[in-house]
This record gives sequence, structure tokens and C-alpha cells, in this order.
Amino acid sequence: MEQFEKQPYEEFTITADFSKNMETGETITNQSVLAFDKDGQDVSPAVTDQGSISSSGQAVRVLVQAGDQALAPYKITFRCSTSSGHKWELDVKMKVKEI
Repeated sequence: MEQFEKQPYEEFTITADFSKNMETGETITNQSVLAFDKDGQDVSPAVTDQGSISSSGQAVRVLVQAGDQALAPYKITFRCSTSSGHKWELDVKMKVKEI
């Protein structure tokens, strides 16, 4: 599982690239991003800007924000369906560290 580290104040966009799984010319037609804390609680609105979710070609993007070191690591789950009728999922671990 890919992972990254951030501080609670930081906000930036992360991208899930599905191109390794997709056929040439296949595009994303629907996408979602969920976030779960270390206890499995859905914290999507707290650590992701749900209004920023977008796709382009074969990638999905979301703005990550906030986070609490005590609730980390978070699992961010990208899901998409495609023009060929496929469904793909990619999980990314987000660590939060106050330095």
C-alpha cells in the first residue's frame, strides 16, 4: 500500500493513477474517495475535501486536509468505474505527524 505523511495544518492534492490496470482509451466515468481512521471509522468529510474529488483520463484526485496523529494512520480509498465497465480500487495510507 502506498503511503505518505503530513502535518495536520497541511492541505494538498493526492492522486490515484489507475492507468496500469486500464486498457488504452478506457476512461473513468464515476469516482469516489473515502477515508477511515485507525479504528475503521469513516472520517471522509474531516480529512478529505469531498467537493474536490475529480478525475482526468485514468486518475482520480482529492484534496487531503487536517488529520489527528492519535487517529492515524488513515486509509484513503479511491474507487472508480470505467467506460469499459470495470471497477477499480486503490488504498493509500496517510500518516499524520505533528513535528
